[in-house]
Amino acid sequence: MLGAEDTDKTPTMPQADRIPLARLIGPRSVAVVGASEDVGKFGGRVVHYLLGHGFPGRIFPINPNRRTIRGLPAYPSVAAAPEPADVAVLAVPAVSLLGQVEECAASGVGACIVITGKLADAGPAGAALQDQVLAAARAAGMRLLGPNCLGVFNVAASAMLSSSLALEAGPLRRGGIGMASQSGALMGTLVSLGHSHGAGFSRCVSVGNQADVELCDILEFLVEDPDTRVVTLYVEGLREPARFAPLLRRAREAGKPVLCVKAGRSAAGAQAARSHTASLAGSFEAFAAVCRDAGAALLDDPAAMVLAADALDRLPRLPRAGMGVAVVASSGGSTAATADMLPGAGLRLGAMSDGTRAVLRRFMPESHVHLPLDTGAFHDGVGEAGMRECVRAFMADPDIGAVLVPMTTQPAMAERAALLPPLCREGGRPLLYAMTAGEVGDAARRRMREADFPCFDRVSDALAVLRALEAEAAGRGRAGLPPPERPPGAGPLPPGLPSGALTEDEAKRLAAAYGIPVARGLSADGAEGAVSAARRIGFPVALKGVSRAVAHKSDFGLVRLNLDDAEAVRAAFADVAARLDAAAPGTGEGVLVQKMARGEAELILGARHEPGLGPMALVGAGGTLAELLADTALAPAPLRAEDAMAMLRGLRLWPVLDGARGRPALDAAAAADALVRLSWLAADLGERLVELDLNPLLLRAAGAGAVAVDARATLLPEATP
Repeated sequence: MLGAEDTDKTPTMPQADRIPLARLIGPRSVAVVGASEDVGKFGGRVVHYLLGHGFPGRIFPINPNRRTIRGLPAYPSVAAAPEPADVAVLAVPAVSLLGQVEECAASGVGACIVITGKLADAGPAGAALQDQVLAAARAAGMRLLGPNCLGVFNVAASAMLSSSLALEAGPLRRGGIGMASQSGALMGTLVSLGHSHGAGFSRCVSVGNQADVELCDILEFLVEDPDTRVVTLYVEGLREPARFAPLLRRAREAGKPVLCVKAGRSAAGAQAARSHTASLAGSFEAFAAVCRDAGAALLDDPAAMVLAADALDRLPRLPRAGMGVAVVASSGGSTAATADMLPGAGLRLGAMSDGTRAVLRRFMPESHVHLPLDTGAFHDGVGEAGMRECVRAFMADPDIGAVLVPMTTQPAMAERAALLPPLCREGGRPLLYAMTAGEVGDAARRRMREADFPCFDRVSDALAVLRALEAEAAGRGRAGLPPPERPPGAGPLPPGLPSGALTEDEAKRLAAAYGIPVARGLSADGAEGAVSAARRIGFPVALKGVSRAVAHKSDFGLVRLNLDDAEAVRAAFADVAARLDAAAPGTGEGVLVQKMARGEAELILGARHEPGLGPMALVGAGGTLAELLADTALAPAPLRAEDAMAMLRGLRLWPVLDGARGRPALDAAAAADALVRLSWLAADLGERLVELDLNPLLLRAAGAGAVAVDARATLLPEATP
């Protein structure tokens, strides 16, 4: 699920009456409810980390049993503090939470960070308590972060409003990485990992259960935050998914890359899907499509996300997507092994220009002038001059977007490493350095840290980061694209559309209204009627049993193909009618007689409406094996013509469409046009569209077009004004 129904009905206070997020994340004063001297307790660690990380504001420890805590005056209650705190951090048992929130609200506290867990995350009783807590806060115009969160790491303002053990690392390095996470423990882990790699952070926020402040609120804050240059997100579910894509586009317009990891890849709707599209285009796939379209990079590894964010923060960015990589190392084995890993990461070696080759010939034999580059072949060994000039040539080569240097054990490793940061900054393209030699490479690692330059311990980590940089460049490349244009004849929607499951003929009429070519047929109630229809259409024909209760006709033997004469039609009708009664008793609507259509390949075109994210269009390898092949592309609707063609080119089936191994090229342009038209149909149907399949779409030779021979759709009733 991308979003969950908000069962709380308490009206939200006007934004003007509530503390701004900037004050919640960067408060001037903090009350710590449940404060303690004991760092083994949540409240004890919050005070400890506020002091240890140099919080510049006032701290009010709240503990009725202590006069002082860590040298600070302690107060028996929030109300007893000398002034209303901007933020109260609540680390109290769930049974005490509502009373503490009510006291904070009555005392004029601006916001509460609720570390307390076991609320909506723990079942109905906890959810009811969470609703009460939220109602109390909203009645006073007080913001809530959490519950079940680990608070805020505001590195830019030295405000650590958290009990996370990640803060044991000492002062965190200030940098440009912002983070919003639904997991507090994972946020702490990722900050700790990044810190150990030299990454710097701006502001990191754990949103927990999102009772009030939700992930999109923090995303919006980070997009506007001048201290944040790169945004990272760990998403489990979005409470307001409709805000997500516009915020991603705002980040792209602001020049801030967004990297995202989404938990829950399984499509919840696939288990009970009526259509192929519903099972192939689940919630995660829709989320991924929105990220791609809006310019965010969706990753599957949280650790790689942080390492990539660090690279985007401290290194130049790829000039554009699709460029090659120059692998440079002093070991033939290392260069070969690294080059072999590139395709698995969706990357390729660069194709050197003549100018680059000319530079390399100055330093090595002609036989070694190729990528990957083994600097061990330099005439003077691994010389500094050769290394400098070769890297400079790669940085200027029109096909090389990044340089990857996996360093193995060799003399003067630290000195060789020190050459690279200035070359990267001078060249203006990313250079990824992997010290693969274990602890003997520690001196080189220190040189990189002194140069404020990222360093990887494994080539696989560097490749994962390169892949993320490629995704970021692809998203950046979508900036400024013109809006989609409606093709002539695409719509409008016909009046009086039915709701529920449509018959094949009804679904085809809907597609035809948008200019999509469909194979129409004639209905028949009896065997002789089917024969008469076949004669009118012309043999050979196909017969299909029709029932709104049956989605996949072939699964029940309700399709007969290549019927050449009247006797074949009569026999097929009797069999199909019997099977229809068995498969869907009392719901049969006769038999559809259809002219046999021919094609060279089968595609599926599909559309659905993803709640909160909007209409989606899908294309993939079609036919009865659509789910098994799972070769699909999905994108938000409506589509540009070039986007539809790019989706087709991204299929594993594309070589077949393009005329591989001497086969004739097929009419991909016709398929792309049908997909664009279907995307406009999906956009116009809006929330009424549950699912729609055109499967298969038979694709003919180039210039001969395409035709949809089967269709199904499910629509919701039209909303009443």
